[in-house]
Amino acid sequence: MRSSDTPLLRLPPTVLVRHLHGHAETRQQHARAAHRGDEIRVGRGAYVDRSEWDHLGARERHLVRASAFGRTRATPPVFSHWSAAALHDLPFARDRADFIHIAVGRTSGGRSARDVRAHSVDVPQDDIVDVHGMRCTGLERTVVDIAATSSRAEAVAVADHVLAGADARDLVSGEARREALLAAWMRAQPLRGHRRALEVIGFADGRAESPLESISRVAMHEAGLPRPLLQEPFDDRRGRIGYADFAWPEFGLIGEADGDAKYLDASLRGGRSAERVVLDEKIREDRLRALGWTVVRWRWSTAREAGALARLLSDAGLPADPRTRWDDCAVS
Repeated sequence: MRSSDTPLLRLPPTVLVRHLHGHAETRQQHARAAHRGDEIRVGRGAYVDRSEWDHLGARERHLVRASAFGRTRATPPVFSHWSAAALHDLPFARDRADFIHIAVGRTSGGRSARDVRAHSVDVPQDDIVDVHGMRCTGLERTVVDIAATSSRAEAVAVADHVLAGADARDLVSGEARREALLAAWMRAQPLRGHRRALEVIGFADGRAESPLESISRVAMHEAGLPRPLLQEPFDDRRGRIGYADFAWPEFGLIGEADGDAKYLDASLRGGRSAERVVLDEKIREDRLRALGWTVVRWRWSTAREAGALARLLSDAGLPADPRTRWDDCAVS
């Protein structure tokens, strides 16, 4: 089993009543505290202080529950699928935090429970890593499992993220990462959903800079819209204007996927205020329009609604033909 380079995560301490003296009494004490709302029961005989729980996000709460589950099993489980995605901090993991996912092997006879999904898949030791003290599928195998079992949009967002290299220290090229995904896909065989997983790996593109861009690209492909250029640079006489999320030069059209984080997340604003970001975006768009480009913007609600993005881009001049195919989707 390998170790992971995932940054350390600080989670609140979990009390396991089986580790305390006076087992029956302490179990009742913590059960009463949970009933009062002072503590949260996060697993069988496992409790967390309510005040600390309330400050956790969906991903962190899931990891607290997963950790408690693992610590109360006779054999440490191998977390997989969306639980492994949460450990690796992959896109959409927060949205899939309802169930703990574990890999139990094809012959183990493991069963799913109310809040646990047991997956009958074999995971070789080379694809098991330690993250935050929990055993889970490695990054590449996690992508493969999600691609085989989840929606295409979510799977592409996860694969795009991995190809982009979330860790700035990672100097491996995008195509080398794709080869690593393919190698993990081969080790996972036989795998239900293997064709779907292979298609996601081929479609993935590390130039996508956000999950919104990823699901937008999937929507374009499924609607039969022309294949866009990604992160295309633009210049005018004043110099570099910036990079467009999507561009269709033959139609004079630029598409921009605007997530709220661009304006609301201080870590993404580079020291600028939200108002300054809005103004800079307007200036940038004015410069693009002065070059003769039409700029179309959309948000999450449009990308998520079936057909909405296709209608928006068709109204801007893009032809939509379900017979359209994007060859060599993974070419950079």
